[in-house]
Amino acid sequence: MSDPIAVVTQAETTIYNSFSAFTPMHAVTVAVSVLAMVWAVRIGRRWADTPREWRLRRAWCVFVLVWQVLATAWWCAPGNFKPEVSLPLHLCDVVAILVPFALWTQHRWLRALLYFWAIGLSTQAFVTPVVTEGLGHVEFWLFWVGHTQIVGSSIYDIIVLRFRPAWRDYASASVITVLYAAVVLPIDLLFDFNYGYIGRVLPDKRTILDSLPVWPWRLLVLWAIVQGVYLAIWLVWPAGRWIRQWLTRSKSTP
Repeated sequence: MSDPIAVVTQAETTIYNSFSAFTPMHAVTVAVSVLAMVWAVRIGRRWADTPREWRLRRAWCVFVLVWQVLATAWWCAPGNFKPEVSLPLHLCDVVAILVPFALWTQHRWLRALLYFWAIGLSTQAFVTPVVTEGLGHVEFWLFWVGHTQIVGSSIYDIIVLRFRPAWRDYASASVITVLYAAVVLPIDLLFDFNYGYIGRVLPDKRTILDSLPVWPWRLLVLWAIVQGVYLAIWLVWPAGRWIRQWLTRSKSTP
C-alpha cells in the first residue's frame, strides 16, 4: 500500500520542478490567470472615466514594462542565455513591450495590434503552453505572468476602455504581422531558430504546429489560420452590431 505522505510529497516535487499541459496544474494555473484578469477588469469598470482608473492604468503600464525588461535581462544573463529562446524576438515578447505604450498613449494602431496579437494569437499559450518548468523555476513565472499581462491588457482595453476594432485595424495588424515575419524568418533560417514559430524546427512540446504540413508549406497554412483568426475576431463586432440592430427593428415592428 502506498504511503499517502510519500505520494503527496512526490506530487509537490513534480509540481515544483515540472509543468505539463492538460493536467490539473495546467487548469489551476489558467484559472488563477483568468481570475486575475477578471479582478483587474472589475476594478477598471468601477473606476472607469475617473482619475483613479488613469492612475491604475499607469501603474499597470509601469509594472508590465518593468517586468518585461527584467524578464529579458534574466533570459540574457550568463548561465540563462540560450540564443534559440532567450532573444526577445517571439511575437509575445514584442507585444508585451507594446502593452504599456498601447494602454498609456491610446494610439489606435498600438491598441489594434495588441488586440489581434493578444486575443488572436497569444491566447494559444493558455491552451498549449510550451513551458516545461514548474512552480520552483523562474521560467514558469515569466511565461504565465507575461502572457497574463498580454491577454489581460487587451481584455481591459476592450471592456474598460471600450476599444472596438475596425476594418482598417484588421488590415494594419495583418500588414504588421507580415513585416514581423519578414524580420524574424531570416534569423530563424540563418541560425535554425524558431522565433515566431515560423522556423523549420518545431517546439519541444506538442502544439498546433505538429498538426500542420512540413515546412515551408507550414508557413502558408499558418498564415491562412492567422488570417482566419484575425477575420473572426474582427467580425465579432460588426456581427454584434447587425444583430442588435435587427433585434431593435424587430421589437419596433408592430
